[in-house]
Amino acid sequence: MYKHNKDGHTRLSKLNSRFLEARPKGEGLTPYQGKKRCFGEYKCPKCKRKWMSGNSWANMGQECIKCHINVYPHKQRPLEKPDGLDVSDQSKEHPQHLCEKCKVLGYYCRRVQ
Repeated sequence: MYKHNKDGHTRLSKLNSRFLEARPKGEGLTPYQGKKRCFGEYKCPKCKRKWMSGNSWANMGQECIKCHINVYPHKQRPLEKPDGLDVSDQSKEHPQHLCEKCKVLGYYCRRVQ
């Protein structure tokens, strides 16, 4: 999991560094910094509401339906490796009006390859 670079500094392996369990400091707004869609866990800091989404992206949040504030995921994992509750339900409608990625793109974020 950890590797040493030529300067002797410890760094995470490439796979593990892409999906961290806590938000990295100074490296982006979300744990994951890749280009693909992933699974995210969210918790509104204002009302404490929790939700999960199979439409989570690097440095993009989702709006809390109660507080109407943008919330960034505190955990992100690859969609290819679900572990229990994080199986994405493709039949469930994605609330595009609450998704920062959809708003930025101007269309449904799941259409991104």
